Amino acid sequence: MRIGSEMKYLLANILFILTVIPGYSDDIKFSVSAPKVVAVGEQFRLIYSLNSKANKFSAPEFDDFYVIAGPSTSYNQSTQIINGKVTRNVSYTYTYILQSTREGKFTIPPAIVVVNKKQYSANSLQIEVIKGKNQSQTKASATQSQINQGLANIGNEDLFVRVLVNKSNVYQGAYLVATVKIYSRVNLSGFEKVDLPDFNGFYMQEIEIPQLTSLERENINGQIYGTGVIKKYLLFPQYSGNIVIEPVEIECLVQQTVPRASQSFFDDFFSFNSVRNTKKIILSPEVNINVKPLPAGAPSSFSGTVGSVNMIAGPDKSSVKENDAVTFKITLKGTGNLKLAEAPIVDFPPDFETYDPKVSTNLKAGISGTTGSKTFEYLVIPRHAGNYRIAPVKYSFFDPVSRKYKSLSSEEFLIEVSKGEKGEDGNIISGFTKEEVRYLGKDIRFIITGPIKVKEKGKIIFGTSLFLLVHTGLFLLFFLVYILVRYSTKRNANVILLRNRRANKQAKKRLKIAGREMRANNAKGFFEEVLKALWGYMSDKLSIPVSELSQENIRQSINEKTVDKKFVDEFIELVDTCEYAQYAPAGESFLLEDIYQKAINVISKLEQGLGRNNP
Repeated sequence: MRIGSEMKYLLANILFILTVIPGYSDDIKFSVSAPKVVAVGEQFRLIYSLNSKANKFSAPEFDDFYVIAGPSTSYNQSTQIINGKVTRNVSYTYTYILQSTREGKFTIPPAIVVVNKKQYSANSLQIEVIKGKNQSQTKASATQSQINQGLANIGNEDLFVRVLVNKSNVYQGAYLVATVKIYSRVNLSGFEKVDLPDFNGFYMQEIEIPQLTSLERENINGQIYGTGVIKKYLLFPQYSGNIVIEPVEIECLVQQTVPRASQSFFDDFFSFNSVRNTKKIILSPEVNINVKPLPAGAPSSFSGTVGSVNMIAGPDKSSVKENDAVTFKITLKGTGNLKLAEAPIVDFPPDFETYDPKVSTNLKAGISGTTGSKTFEYLVIPRHAGNYRIAPVKYSFFDPVSRKYKSLSSEEFLIEVSKGEKGEDGNIISGFTKEEVRYLGKDIRFIITGPIKVKEKGKIIFGTSLFLLVHTGLFLLFFLVYILVRYSTKRNANVILLRNRRANKQAKKRLKIAGREMRANNAKGFFEEVLKALWGYMSDKLSIPVSELSQENIRQSINEKTVDKKFVDEFIELVDTCEYAQYAPAGESFLLEDIYQKAINVISKLEQGLGRNNP
């Protein structure tokens, strides 16, 4: 039974619904967004977002704001299928247009929605209302300035950049956070160039932040600015004293509206303006950081770590055989300049062969400093049997909060090493880069391990019959190769003769390709290959480039040779047929097999005639 197209469409929809519905998320997200700061009398949008359809939406009371419009609802959905997994995202929004009426900081209570008989509430929102400037007056003055000057001047208070640090007094090695932030009261369309400082004197780690796509409103000294964080860094001062963070330089593109020159009455009536971008270079002030030296009296186990650290240490086994490997691991966990932390010193017994530690890190940079762990793995090889003691591992760091050095100590470790089996070859150790630890248990590597062959001293082969026979054969072989190479070089030097000899061979190759196109019923490709075979053969035989070949010079060149003229006529007739077939109307058909045989025959006949005229 055949299924109609409508039934297939219906089944596909049912399958899609059955596949998508299980992928719906039960995680309800309900949030609210609005500007953090507005001016008195300014209108702004308050938007509630929900990722599921609500049975009921209850807005809070807007006692401190005047509701101009709302709620206006909108709906958006998107579906993604990645590796067979279907994900559907939906968004319902409820938008209010509010107007601020007086100065102050006001809190908007949470809104409430009901989804599938469950109640959810959005977060409350605090909005600061400042006095600001009358917007109409600001626009009027800006327009008048543009008319008078042609382009409004942008002052340093309208657009600037700062490097903000969370502390300006730190200990050497302690971290501080530097934030590159831009402030704007003009329309920005982007940045042409951003030159960040080198942070000389600091070890620097960049903190990952979302890409800056829009500016957020912020109250700066009673004025509303659009602000955005461009970069954020963790800085660790490497020496004490005053360290200067050099300025940031940004080339901004400012979007400005400029009146056009009036051309007619209608231009004045409709007030046509043009928008253009102008470049504005801004520099941040230098920032001075006072770096205090670490206090005196550091413990002997202190190697420069500043922060808050814990330590875990110990071997992976407590009993081994001699020449077996033991991994002794030390892990430092916490916050601080762990990226720069040095390996703790471990007092291994003299009978232990030790190697430099393998270091691995799992660290993340954030506003709380570098957090995570750093691990040191020592590979040690006990070479003799016995009971051995590894002294406690000690490690010290400076805590900038308590302004004191703190010391850590592990327990002592006992390792029992027993005799290895006789003839034991040792172990193969992988994962370490040192070549000498890949094969253990053998102190001597012998050059020769098999039987040794000896011969009588003083016995020589020079002058023997075997010596003369070998050298005579080599001389004859060299002479023969020399003759063949000279003969081959002489024949190949004559390019015309070489092409003439290879003409028939090349034509057969092309006709073989034409035969494949014929069997594939590809008429266009067939005729192209037959023409290549015909023209190519004649070009090679007559030593005339294909681009210069014509029926006239073919006849003229062949007339000088003892070739039957009817063969030349057959050749030209076949070329005309193939060229016509390439551009013939779609309705016409040709017997490809007949043309294929004719091409083989005409080339064979020409080869018999032309071959007698060439060596």
